Amino acid sequence: MIPIWGAKRARSCTTRVDLLCDDETMIPIWRSKQQSNPFNLTEFRRDDDWANIGEGPAGLIAEHLLAAGDVADYISFRAVCHQWRICSTDPRAHGILDTRFLPHQWIMLRKEEEAEASPHRRRFLNTFTGCTRSLDLPELDGHDVFGPTTEGLLVLLDTDTCVLRLLNPLTRQMSDLPPTSSLITCEDLERFSSMKDLFQVCGAGLADNFTIAVHFRNIKTIAIAKPGDAQWTVVDRGSWFLPAMSFEGRFYCATTRDVMVVETSSADHQPPRLVTVAKLTKPFSRMMEDTVHLVDIDGKLILVDRKCNGNDHRKFEVYQVDLVAREMVPVRGLGGRAVFIGKQLALSVSPSVFPSVCADAVYLGFDDMMTGRFDRSPVHLMDGTVEPRLYHQYSIDGMPVYEPLGVDEHLSWCVTGYRVN
Repeated sequence: MIPIWGAKRARSCTTRVDLLCDDETMIPIWRSKQQSNPFNLTEFRRDDDWANIGEGPAGLIAEHLLAAGDVADYISFRAVCHQWRICSTDPRAHGILDTRFLPHQWIMLRKEEEAEASPHRRRFLNTFTGCTRSLDLPELDGHDVFGPTTEGLLVLLDTDTCVLRLLNPLTRQMSDLPPTSSLITCEDLERFSSMKDLFQVCGAGLADNFTIAVHFRNIKTIAIAKPGDAQWTVVDRGSWFLPAMSFEGRFYCATTRDVMVVETSSADHQPPRLVTVAKLTKPFSRMMEDTVHLVDIDGKLILVDRKCNGNDHRKFEVYQVDLVAREMVPVRGLGGRAVFIGKQLALSVSPSVFPSVCADAVYLGFDDMMTGRFDRSPVHLMDGTVEPRLYHQYSIDGMPVYEPLGVDEHLSWCVTGYRVN
């Protein structure tokens, strides 16, 4: 049975799962509760030979699973038997940025599985369906984890060589990015004693179909590269950026005044650059530790503005970034969703999937600037009420965990800045 975080009732969209085991993975075999059969297949009994349904129907099922948008089900289908694998496309035969095989909506939870189960086992959560999967990822050994990207890829930093890598945790495909040494200046070496601190990743995602963009926060650099490139292309260096994210295949970031996008190509053949798509309604104050956070809500680029006035007052304003009109449009609430914001990442979830999470509420991560005595969480935007955080005896990464321990705490940790794995 796949556990559903926060579930209080059975969902009609999921079914009972039988787990079979072969030498590849634990394989969920899904059986529909509905009478209709979209593939016009006869009903198979439990002891029937599914491997012999034929390449045509099996290939059609594989195409349907891939088009449905969750590559996890597609990988489970391929793991059933050799016949099903040869009639479906192998994800590893394509580039790691192939959008068909990206683990959209899957995030790695911060709490590790029990060590006796497997030292490399991690739990992943689908923020769209609420399903979880446990995966063995020995690729994490010797790496710091700065994940995930907007598309679900994990960004790994080799602690010995400082090589940056992308890992698709579902397909287990890994790809090296160009050497990071080309991004370092003498001033950077004087400011930071640790090489790992130099390359702290604070946002990564697609800049176009073939290019990954990375925001290196401590060296104030946004750079792009294609897997296999010999070196990075610096888009901007020296500016102060807030956490960045990919939206509809393009890379966006915010400054104290603007929301900007990485433009990788242009008609006049200019080099990659940052282009303003909308100006903030007014500049925000770094001195007061104001923060803004970009998040995708139902296909709309939303900015959550968190204002700190130096006292016990925290004000939250929400805007839609209108990419056509190139302006910020104030909106009320979050369209019935909840948003979790941290210094490096923001994500939205639906209370219909996680019933314990409140609609139109902002939940804070556990970054240092969001754990002050006046930073209460969640904040209910519709009526302005807040709920206090209570300290708990447990901790993750040496930082306190707050109670009650539920899905909201797990999601708050997911948006908190990553350290070592």
